[in-house]
Amino acid sequence: MRSYAAVFTLAAALVCPVAALADGFYIAPHLQNITTDGATIIWETTDAGPGVVAYGADDKYGQQAKSDEVVKIHRVRITGLKPATSYHYQVKAGADHLESVFKTAPTGPVPVTFIVVGDSRRWDTRWEETKMAAHTLQWNPDFYLIMGDLVLNGHKYELWPEHFKRYSEINHKYMMVTARGNHEGSATTDKENDWFAKYHELQGEGEPFATFDWGNTHFMLVSIDSSREIPQWLDKHMPTVHSKYTVLSQHLPIFCAGYFGPTDSRKVTGAPGIERKPTDPEMGIGPDAIAKSFDKHHITMDIAGHTHIYERAFRIRDGKRDDAAGTAYVVNGGDINGNYPEWWTAVADDRTTEGKPTYTVVQCKEDEMELRTFCWSTVENKIVEIDHLIIWKNESTPKSVLTGLAKQTGDELVASIDRLGAMVYGPAAKALLPYLRNDDAKVRQAAADALRAIGNSSTANDLLPYLTDKDPAVRRSIARALEIMAPAAMGNTIAKQALDASQDDKVRISLIGALQFHTPAKLTYQTAAAILNSDAPAAVRQRASYAIGRVATKAELNDLLKWVDAEKDEYVLIRLGWTLNSLTGTSVLIDGKLSTFPKSEPGKRQEFIDQWTGKKAADAA
Repeated sequence: MRSYAAVFTLAAALVCPVAALADGFYIAPHLQNITTDGATIIWETTDAGPGVVAYGADDKYGQQAKSDEVVKIHRVRITGLKPATSYHYQVKAGADHLESVFKTAPTGPVPVTFIVVGDSRRWDTRWEETKMAAHTLQWNPDFYLIMGDLVLNGHKYELWPEHFKRYSEINHKYMMVTARGNHEGSATTDKENDWFAKYHELQGEGEPFATFDWGNTHFMLVSIDSSREIPQWLDKHMPTVHSKYTVLSQHLPIFCAGYFGPTDSRKVTGAPGIERKPTDPEMGIGPDAIAKSFDKHHITMDIAGHTHIYERAFRIRDGKRDDAAGTAYVVNGGDINGNYPEWWTAVADDRTTEGKPTYTVVQCKEDEMELRTFCWSTVENKIVEIDHLIIWKNESTPKSVLTGLAKQTGDELVASIDRLGAMVYGPAAKALLPYLRNDDAKVRQAAADALRAIGNSSTANDLLPYLTDKDPAVRRSIARALEIMAPAAMGNTIAKQALDASQDDKVRISLIGALQFHTPAKLTYQTAAAILNSDAPAAVRQRASYAIGRVATKAELNDLLKWVDAEKDEYVLIRLGWTLNSLTGTSVLIDGKLSTFPKSEPGKRQEFIDQWTGKKAADAA
């Protein structure tokens, strides 16, 4: 007999004979739609038959829920349960059986912990190899939240077993609630092959707007088919919500720096009609309309996937950073490969040291919501934390942490400094500066990281000396802090450090960003051009070419054409082509899948140059 759980005792109270059940699991039982008084168990058998679940307060069971319908995909609802109570259950199918335990949802505004994962279709076997499931379980989660894209094509039946097998350590014990992504396929077409709908049961009214309360938090999951309807739906729905925290999950990001690459793939700024046009079938409206609806209804956190990166924005309200009242925007696309940070980016992944898979744990506590994100370190070969955010409800919380610093040393001090950074508590910035001179290297690094996380402009002048700190990690955090908030008056000093060939590459990359975001375009262009004309490391030249694409004007067309003709680095070459397309209004093909441009040899690109200069059109005329 094959078993799918750690417990193997058969219940004598299970009266349905084995011979009456379908023979074997094709999709093993998994939990859906857990509420305060019930739970749904879904599984698929290799042959059609009735579906029976034995359950009870212990492993003697004693009760049954069943469906007499002779089918392969079984959906059995257990009802009449008590809130916040553990129940044992057993499912049998011929030679296979599963025994496990689940816990019903609580009543009242109690704390809740949930795990976020996204776009796991791209993980291959990395989730299993890295033992990420076991790592998530240390948080004792209530359930798991997924932003869709579970398989490559949700309308292909044969792809689904891999998904359910990937999560087989947890999905029989914890509910995995999912917002439909684009790869699940539409719920409105080819319904016969809509396997996402067949294998899932969402809370409330179900798709496209599933809602439920768990403890002190209200959850909303929007299927991709209905993204365009979010503002109108929130207007109707939010007056009925009275939870301390509100979390909305949908597949498409509202703010997203996009993939690492020269063409700004999937960059989304939240602004109307720029990266995503009003007629785009994936959204149907500009993402600004959704962001404004989040502002209107004070949504605590928006969680998205789709773009296979990890990025967290500063809390945003009215199109600008608002650390006290904004919505926290998280993109957890399950992978690592983010583009350069944008003005909204609080944390971006690092493709040079981090790898898939990723997950985020969110703890909705009485006075704060705490978020931590983990991924696989490709350098340390272990799971590492890459983000920490605390959304506090009362300022007395960060104030008390700040007050306690003076009496602390060692690891306790490091932990408190980390908390202040995670709280993005601006008033702590000045108080943290002295710790950059601490004798303890861990304390210095914690202070630099916290100042980076806070990104408060009041400390900008005080941070400049630490760009030459002996510790490269400190220098990198300080440079990133300046990328977030450097004043324009600091431009010349930052440019000098960005041009310094002896400086750490990652420091230089962040400083180029600081120039791009905060200083006059002319200074940014001059600095980036000098780097592009040098033998700087490839990563630094690539960042310089990206900045040039953001600040160049038609006055620099001749420079751009000369660089194109001589450039050897493919990233830089494509970025220059992207810039020329933008400035000239032409559409020269620069994509390697459609054009020979990326692989063309220096000095042999005249056919492309002619298109940007209009020579071909003039000759034809």
